[in-house]
Amino acid sequence: MSGKLHVYTIINNPIFLEGIENLIKTKIAPSAIINHQDSLPLSNYTELKKNDKTTELLIYDVTKFSNKDFNQILQLMSLNAHFKVLIITSNINISDVKLLFEIGVMGIINNNVQPDQFVENLTKVINGKKVLSREYWDLIVDYFFHSVENLSLINEKKTSDNNNDVLLLAELTSREKEILGYICDGKSTREISEDLFLSLHTVETHRRKILHKMGVKNTAAMVKMAIKCNLYAL
Repeated sequence: MSGKLHVYTIINNPIFLEGIENLIKTKIAPSAIINHQDSLPLSNYTELKKNDKTTELLIYDVTKFSNKDFNQILQLMSLNAHFKVLIITSNINISDVKLLFEIGVMGIINNNVQPDQFVENLTKVINGKKVLSREYWDLIVDYFFHSVENLSLINEKKTSDNNNDVLLLAELTSREKEILGYICDGKSTREISEDLFLSLHTVETHRRKILHKMGVKNTAAMVKMAIKCNLYAL
């Protein structure tokens, strides 16, 4: 690879850590600087001098991905939008997978990954390509087909009293309506952040509040509800 590579690792298993560091040094970038951390936030990150030719990468290994993990990753991405993050986990919600990619995470892989596959995935991440383990792709496909079963609930909402639409309009703030419009246009959290000059954390907070106020659980349902309530015109 061209330029320098600075890798942060948060990996609790010392054997796993040694194996990954060895793969990076022997297969990807022999001159890479590898800095092991115990947890987020990165203790010495803000002390680094930024260099356009230096790729900064975090390899984050966590058994079960939680809301705390998400917020810490979001904080890191807000600090530096160009930071590349690869998450290794055996337990993660599909909704979190989508949100992580929206805020700029480059890869999410299962911890049973084989060495050659890990090298391939990490190389793609370094080169700016997103990666997702086959296991999580299968879960996303399964989730999509199960979501079709909720069509009856959508139909119920379409035939509900229009007074609910008026209530919905009153509950959303002007900023939330603005961000809702961007979401309906297919904009990611990062794109909305850049267009409105807001932090990633602020945009994500607004998005979660909109979901709560609209009484829906995902972006697809949010968009459908927005169209139904005339909050967004196709």
